[in-house]
Amino acid sequence: GINIEVVSSMYDENLDRSTYKNSGEYVQDLAKYKVQEVYNRLKEDAISPSLIIGADTMVTMGNIIYGKPKNNSHAFEMLSSLANKEHVVYTGVCLKTPKKEVNFYESTKVKFGDISEEQIWTYIKSGESLDKAGGYGIQGLGACLIEKVDGDFYTVMGLPLYSMTKQLNEMFSNN
Repeated sequence: GINIEVVSSMYDENLDRSTYKNSGEYVQDLAKYKVQEVYNRLKEDAISPSLIIGADTMVTMGNIIYGKPKNNSHAFEMLSSLANKEHVVYTGVCLKTPKKEVNFYESTKVKFGDISEEQIWTYIKSGESLDKAGGYGIQGLGACLIEKVDGDFYTVMGLPLYSMTKQLNEMFSNN
C-alpha cells in the first residue's frame, strides 16, 4: 500500500511577483519552493519520502491578484468584483522524488454568474470563503456562484489531477 502523510510547508511565500512573466510561472515556483522546503526537512528521516507533491493556487482577473481574503468584508469585496465576470485560476504543481523533479502549471477560466449581494453574504456566512484564494471554493457552496468553467475543474480546486497523473505516469514509467 501507499502511506500518505500531509506535511505543511514552512516556506515563506515572499517571491517578487513582478519578476515573473505570468501568474502560472509564479505559482509553479511557489509550489517548487514549498516542496523543496519539505524535502530538505524530511530527507534525513528514517523513512525519507519517495514522492512529495506540492501545489499553489492563485485567482487573477486582469492585473488583479486575489489571494485569501483577510476578513468577511474583504471576501465581500472580492466576490462582488468577480460577479458576472470571467477570471483565471492558476495552479502550480511540483512533483519531487529523490532523483527527479517535475514542475508545471495549469490555468482554468471561471465565470461567476450574476449574483446578488444577498447571495454573496449568504455564501460568506457559510464560513467557506476565508481560507480560499479568490474567496470561494468550487468544491463546496461556492459552486453556486459559478456560471461556467472553461478548463480543468480540479485546477480550480487546487490540484489539476489529469495533468498531475500524466506527469506521474511519465516520471514512474520504465521507458
